[in-house]
Amino acid sequence: MKNLIKFFIYGIGGGIAFFITFSLTYFLTEKIKLYYLLSAILGYIAGFFVNFSFQAFITFQTKTNFYFKRFLKFIFFQIMGLIFYSSLLALFTEILNIYYLVSLILSSVLTYILNFYLANNFVFR
Repeated sequence: MKNLIKFFIYGIGGGIAFFITFSLTYFLTEKIKLYYLLSAILGYIAGFFVNFSFQAFITFQTKTNFYFKRFLKFIFFQIMGLIFYSSLLALFTEILNIYYLVSLILSSVLTYILNFYLANNFVFR
């Protein structure tokens, strides 16, 4: 039950990060005319910083003396998540011909599950 509650709280931070990712991806792709995958990666990175702070202090209630160590672990797993996310995004968009913003949503949901598992079991343990 405790992990289920954390999963939902994690979702709040993830939702905020997703909003940043989605908005920035849309803006960079549609208004600045960057390639959608580059826009999505930049959006993911922007959302990452907000997400880490939320997860560290709210979801997992990290003590400040372990902040930097966990930040490094979080970065490592977020890079793995970014590779997973961008690969799924390219697969859904390029191979399955799904509109890039729909692909972004699908990729984000699957990456959210992976990132929660990694954060819960390896970063904020």
